[in-house]
Amino acid sequence: MGAVSASWALVDVAVPYPVDRLFTYRVPAALRGRIRAGSRVQVPFGRSRVTGYVVARRPRAPAAVKLREIAALVDEEPLITPALLDLARWMAEYYVCPLGETLRAVLPAGVRGAGRAGAADEGERAFPIDADRPVLTPDQRTAFEVLRGALAAEAGGRFLLHGVTGSGKTEIYLRLIEEALSRGRGAIVLIPEIALIPQTVARFRRRFADAVAVLHSRVTGPQRASIWRAASRGEIRVVVGARSAIFAPVADLGVIVVDEEQDSSFKQEDKPRYHAVRAARFRADREGAVLLLGSATPALETYEAARRGELGYLALRSRPGGLGMPRVDVVDMRGRREILSTELVAALEGCLSRKEQAIVLLNRRGHANFIQCRGCGWIEHCPNCSIPLTFHGRRQELACHYCGYRAAVPDACPRCKEYKLVHRGVGTERVEMELANLLPGVRVARMDLDSTRGRRGHLAVLERFASGESDVLVGTQMVAKGHHFPSVTLIGAVAADRGLQFPDFRAAEKTFRLLFQAAGRAGRGEKGGTVVVQTRAPEHYLYEYLVRHDYEGFAEREIEMRRQLGYPPAGAVMLFTVQARSAERAASAAAAAREAIAAAVGGAAAVLGPTSALIERLKGKWRFHVLVKGDLSVELRREAVRAALERVAAEKPAELSWDVDPVSFS
Repeated sequence: MGAVSASWALVDVAVPYPVDRLFTYRVPAALRGRIRAGSRVQVPFGRSRVTGYVVARRPRAPAAVKLREIAALVDEEPLITPALLDLARWMAEYYVCPLGETLRAVLPAGVRGAGRAGAADEGERAFPIDADRPVLTPDQRTAFEVLRGALAAEAGGRFLLHGVTGSGKTEIYLRLIEEALSRGRGAIVLIPEIALIPQTVARFRRRFADAVAVLHSRVTGPQRASIWRAASRGEIRVVVGARSAIFAPVADLGVIVVDEEQDSSFKQEDKPRYHAVRAARFRADREGAVLLLGSATPALETYEAARRGELGYLALRSRPGGLGMPRVDVVDMRGRREILSTELVAALEGCLSRKEQAIVLLNRRGHANFIQCRGCGWIEHCPNCSIPLTFHGRRQELACHYCGYRAAVPDACPRCKEYKLVHRGVGTERVEMELANLLPGVRVARMDLDSTRGRRGHLAVLERFASGESDVLVGTQMVAKGHHFPSVTLIGAVAADRGLQFPDFRAAEKTFRLLFQAAGRAGRGEKGGTVVVQTRAPEHYLYEYLVRHDYEGFAEREIEMRRQLGYPPAGAVMLFTVQARSAERAASAAAAAREAIAAAVGGAAAVLGPTSALIERLKGKWRFHVLVKGDLSVELRREAVRAALERVAAEKPAELSWDVDPVSFS
């Protein structure tokens, strides 16, 4: 888009506040011809000056309004391209969010100034090196030819690449991006976990060298600014990163790859609560790019969309080289008190004796879930949140993983004064200590949010494991997906059924795919693999599909259950949360919101609640949920939000938030 002409005397500006409207400003004579749609500008707003975003030319001034003048132009070259501006508009409409807030998400605060060249070293030399260009299997070759044809047609297209773990999905990504680069087009690759980025970048840089840049939360502001500008100029052709990398202004975008597309981390939990996969769909359509969603366990919504023909379906049904899937053993832990079963310990001993490696998964960090008095039953809760404090043994402290509150471990029970405090539950820190006790001399690496703080925290852990300095990697869900370590022959899943206890219609799906993905880390080399799954609910139907590595069977059963209940993919859902300092005020405001929402949606959707949130009190505020499910059009969502906001405003000091297509119900 060229510079505006002198006739652009008035422009509409979006400000980064929760105000669902645009503001008209005069363009001073000195800036006319320099300001464009997408420019950042300094404008007077109330009694202060803020950075806003020029959205469009305003043909005439609003009636009876005294206009103010733009104070300054922030960037001579707009950092928000026309395509990104369209994406922000779509996000604002779909997620019922002010345009200024979506633009603030599109253009992170760190993207400013000249920056410094280059991106953080992701340690690619530490990881196993595969063949540069392995021979494709028949399934891989078929999938690649379909994708290459779509890219050559220059009409874009959406595809699901559904491949069993270790089936070579990444090689398809590499070949497709290579094809795009040969045609002068760029690519974006989204990775769900920051822990997966180093190994992914290693493979991409071996293929594409300096054409690859990395964007994630641990990249510094100057580095982010440098990458952003280089990508917009076409100097960087491939951007790899976490959720927000979908906004990278890659010039002539030809391919968007979303690896592990089912992962919940692609959903932004703060405003604007967008989902990167949905944003990727819009952006691919807008820019004529090929969108490739890859997964061994696709989200049921994605799988069903492929079955309906809304996505092209490409399947990789086997691992290259004739490698088989690992054997899965389900261990019934009912009636047992040990943390690690005898079966898992024996498997670990055998693994270590053969100089092989293992991964142990437990989706809970810390030493123990909580401490409790055996005498009176007292449990130390967070004073701000309605959850017990997690005990961390190494630091000898109690911590809340939601608000950050910390406390010292008491010597005696504060209630009955008895010295009978015991640890309840298990966390990754406790498993690490248990392994050290049961397997003398074992070298254990732990990967969770506590052990990977800092810019290189996760990388340091992975480097030690990849180089063979560690025998066993213990971690939360970040160890379960995407990693490729050929020497890993054993996976242990401790407390595998923990996720089934949550009141979430996706509980079985989330648990199944976590275990399925974890199982896929084993047997990627010629030695084969074994998976030991410990559970106190062995009768649950997900295990019969897990032992057969039967995603399709599980998906069919789960989708049918969802269809009967009207949950996605059979229908849409929207979650409203009302919170206040007092439980009574929150409950009253939630009831009022529910009444207003029900009136707004009429018979088009069911309105459930209000009910207490799973975490009833969070950061000092009491919380209630109202769930809406049904045929939720954009217009209906907007009307529901408008009605709820009006009612809750009368219930001050209560607060209302909403989430379209929520993935978390805590």
